[in-house]
Amino acid sequence: MAETGVRKAALLLRSLDPDIAGELLKATSPDVVKQIVAELVYMDATGQAEGGAQPAVEFLGLLHNGGGRNTESFLQSMVASAVGRDRLDDLLGEVRRMVDGRDPFIPIRQAEVPALAEALRGLHPQAAAMVLMELPPERSATLIPMLEESVRGQAVRRMAMGERVSVEAQTRVAALIRDRLDAQQKAQQQQQSGGARPAQASPDDRLRRVALLMRRLRRELRDTLLESIRQQNADQAREIQDLMVTWEDLLVLADRNLQDILRTMDAEQLALAIQGADPKIEQKIRSNISERAAAMIDEEISLMRKPEVEDIEAARERTLSELRQLNAAGKLTFEDKTGHGPGPTG
Repeated sequence: MAETGVRKAALLLRSLDPDIAGELLKATSPDVVKQIVAELVYMDATGQAEGGAQPAVEFLGLLHNGGGRNTESFLQSMVASAVGRDRLDDLLGEVRRMVDGRDPFIPIRQAEVPALAEALRGLHPQAAAMVLMELPPERSATLIPMLEESVRGQAVRRMAMGERVSVEAQTRVAALIRDRLDAQQKAQQQQQSGGARPAQASPDDRLRRVALLMRRLRRELRDTLLESIRQQNADQAREIQDLMVTWEDLLVLADRNLQDILRTMDAEQLALAIQGADPKIEQKIRSNISERAAAMIDEEISLMRKPEVEDIEAARERTLSELRQLNAAGKLTFEDKTGHGPGPTG
């Protein structure tokens, strides 16, 4: 197959020093720069480029993992030289979208198998089938035993049936799995950096601690203390009330309380709220709804365009708002995992 001008340019630049390559790119338009960089990423990520060193694979990790540590990688240096560091992040984001549009499964194929298994937890078997089809046979064979037992058979059957899936649906599923992989990596990075403790807790940390303390008190005492705080600082009292129930607290909320709230939510709101959520939180939500409700959520996800962060937060806040009202009335129970015992019931 004849090589395009963009690919020829990408192969040429790949053989040069990054600073020299960047100087050459300065003479081209920003759109052409993006096309060439995207081509380099795509070629190396799919094994279509020659040579042993794979700087574009490192660059792909930079694109999908929020910055990476190798700031001197070939492509990052080249692009910074071409467009300037002040425009580097914007251009990287656009290149990521271009590569994702061309093949949204690239970072999924490069992910570790255990991470993929965790990212697929709670998703429809069709999602697992898509991933298995994208992986080399040996990696698929490693992934299948790690999948939920209820998913394995259905996923393999769907692979064998060769069900047609629209490009739009594949793109949405890939984006969801990538978001989960990104969330896993961020959580690991936070754990690794968690050893260094600040000398003084931030205001948000302090208020959260106060909120957790309040949550363990009987309602009458809690209300008295909150009223005392409110007289001094109404905003602070309101923030403490909100911090008594956060999205992460769904993990320790009693199942019966969660079930009562989930019954009042429609599938669209739930589908939006769990986008990019901690897999454990999503699994707890799914374990407290019916199979029919779970199927409706999966249907909503399959039809959903990639939502904005603001829309996801709004959906979660609607859920939390109802929970906070119940908490204020002393009707929530928290199954505290910290050893302090359950929260008060009234």
